[in-house]
Amino acid sequence: MGLNGTDVAKNASDMILTDDNFVTIVEAVKQGRSIYDNIRKAVHFLIATNIGEIVTIFLGLILGMNAPLLAIQLLWINLVTDSIPAIALGLEPEDKNIMNRKPKESRKGIFSDGLWGKIIVEGVMIGVLTLFIFSFGNKLYGLEVARTMAFVTLGLIEMIHSFNIRSEESIFKVRFI
Repeated sequence: MGLNGTDVAKNASDMILTDDNFVTIVEAVKQGRSIYDNIRKAVHFLIATNIGEIVTIFLGLILGMNAPLLAIQLLWINLVTDSIPAIALGLEPEDKNIMNRKPKESRKGIFSDGLWGKIIVEGVMIGVLTLFIFSFGNKLYGLEVARTMAFVTLGLIEMIHSFNIRSEESIFKVRFI
């Protein structure tokens, strides 16, 4: 600890405290848990929304529909409605109860505890809803309006989904700001 530790002990340790205060360890654990949670949220969001985009395009083409989104619309979705919320999720403040949770097992990966299942279900739901709106708009208003409806739907769903991922609690119980 501090300047009192020997060089051998410092080289063999996993953590070196630069002061003699154990509160530093608690703060480091708190910050580490917060960083882990934020990375997990950002990865969850990005993979789920990209699966939704893939489902929209792939399923639409398999069903013989016109392309639900143009390439420029997909690019906009990926650059704006995917990256900006993912960055915001990565910068979320820590949960107020973060230190009351049990530690994660070191062998568990970032996708443990059913995250893959959540990602796939959410991605398929995003894609199917977008495709449903596209087909509805295509029948009533034509291809150009249907693509616009699909674009707006996908963008709005992704924005709502970013708020949903912020916490394990319901979106209606969590603060928006």
